[in-house]
Amino acid sequence: MTEPVPAAYIDRIIEIIQDLIRLRPGLKTMLPENLARFKQHLAELHPEGSYRRIASYDLHYRDVFLRIGIVLSQHRDPMTMSELSEALAVPLSTATRLVDWLVESGYAERLPDPQDRRIVRVALTAAGQELYHTLHSYIRQRIEELLQRFTPEERDCLVVLLRKVVEFLQDQEEAR
Repeated sequence: MTEPVPAAYIDRIIEIIQDLIRLRPGLKTMLPENLARFKQHLAELHPEGSYRRIASYDLHYRDVFLRIGIVLSQHRDPMTMSELSEALAVPLSTATRLVDWLVESGYAERLPDPQDRRIVRVALTAAGQELYHTLHSYIRQRIEELLQRFTPEERDCLVVLLRKVVEFLQDQEEAR
């Protein structure tokens, strides 16, 4: 059996999480031009419409787009709605609303299935692919800036520790 975690460690982690939440708005500074255009485009497109539908799921539009972009970019061919739903771990109705929002915004498109016309597939448009790559590059750049403050040994340790956090969260999700 593992030994109990001292309260001081728990308090320090809580402080770090609170600091990260407090500092999150700072992550939005210096957005690449494409991201700023994306945000402005969505505000102009649907100030009370589809953005509100997405917000009602307590999801942030960049987070939604990044998750969908990751899933779609990892597949060579366009995905079916059920495949996308499963990959995002959301109900099919939620995946459909998310795709509706991205289609309306011009970042995704629905395509017919070549073998079965009853099936609809989803893919990023050229604008969606450009935006996903911009987001990915931005995140990569920010991580590189962060990691420059660490020694190689600290980087290794950070990767191991973050992997353990992810494994714990995955185990918790699977237990539900």
